[in-house]
Amino acid sequence: MALDKPRVMIVLEDNDAITNLAGLLWLKCYEVYKASTAEECLSKISELGNRKIHVVIISQQIALDGRAMLIVNLKRTNGETKILVVADEDTDKTKILDYGADEFTLKPISPENVADKLFMLLTREVVSDNR
Repeated sequence: MALDKPRVMIVLEDNDAITNLAGLLWLKCYEVYKASTAEECLSKISELGNRKIHVVIISQQIALDGRAMLIVNLKRTNGETKILVVADEDTDKTKILDYGADEFTLKPISPENVADKLFMLLTREVVSDNR
């Protein structure tokens, strides 16, 4: 029986960062989707239909885009989707968490540490249920 790979959407402005992170996550057996804008992200998620995205990685700038309201829209689409925001500074941390982000982290951060945070987000509920 084949297991369903965790699906991750990466939404960052920097294409090099997207490629680097996507490659690492692919090596760790994640199914990776990439977008560079909030609109592109929502469009790709809509195209996936019933194949839900488990975790979305978003940059601080895209998370704070008031026109797109990406985090709010993602949570409306699927409340179980986990959201990790990678930020340059922590001045807007409270606002981002109020939007519905599950995890907030600051740069500099290595791709390996991002992968560890994704794993933690995916397993958090399972671990707490088993306590």
